[in-house]
Amino acid sequence: MQHPSFSNRLAETTRIATGAAQTALSHFYARRELDISVKSPGQAVTDADLAVETQIRTAMGRSFPGEAILGEEFGGQSLPTCWTLDPIDGTANFLNGLPLWGVAIGHLTDGLPDLGVIVLPLLNMVISAKNEALFVNKEPFQRTPPAIPTVSLGQPNPKTEDETRKLDAAFRAAGFGVYQWRCSAVSMAWAGMGHISGHLHRDTKLWDVVPGAAICRAASLEVEMGHDRDEALWVKAGDPGVLAQCRDLWHSQRIEGA
Repeated sequence: MQHPSFSNRLAETTRIATGAAQTALSHFYARRELDISVKSPGQAVTDADLAVETQIRTAMGRSFPGEAILGEEFGGQSLPTCWTLDPIDGTANFLNGLPLWGVAIGHLTDGLPDLGVIVLPLLNMVISAKNEALFVNKEPFQRTPPAIPTVSLGQPNPKTEDETRKLDAAFRAAGFGVYQWRCSAVSMAWAGMGHISGHLHRDTKLWDVVPGAAICRAASLEVEMGHDRDEALWVKAGDPGVLAQCRDLWHSQRIEGA
């Protein structure tokens, strides 16, 4: 039975994401047979990614006709108000047989992440949020900060490798544990649930962070998104100490309203 505070819009998005995760899971168990293409160093796309995004787009078109969609594999409209789709976030983990991957759908309203659903099928977890309401497996959830301060850092590229290394060293020196899971959906969902203190990524994409940013906002974490001078998107989400720790090392232009 659906919880009374679980809105119809969130429920429908969760239904779509959960169905897509089952399709992704069937491809996971047959991953040795997938066609794999390399988009960039360390970044792959498979026919599973394409099939899952197609399924999500078809379902979204029926449930939310006319609304703008931006997806990782087929692009779309990057507007202040739009949906974002990541059919399989953590494709490298997926292909290597690891459980740290998921299906992620998010929504922006006037640039503000206000709805997010992340399904981690191998962990039997559905983390979702709309505005200030946070749910795990469709039940209201109250975040408790982790006992040991820890952060995750997004995968760096050659342009951000030095800065990510400095962030890693600074957080370790301040007593934080540091993880890199190569999956924004996992990292930000776990920040929202209180398994880690926060997540930071210097160069990312909207479809990677909007679902998790909505979840972190619902968990009352500090969330900032913005662009560097070259228009690369960054995100910071976490307990106040997380953002304070990196502030002197990370000077970028924040998106107003995020």
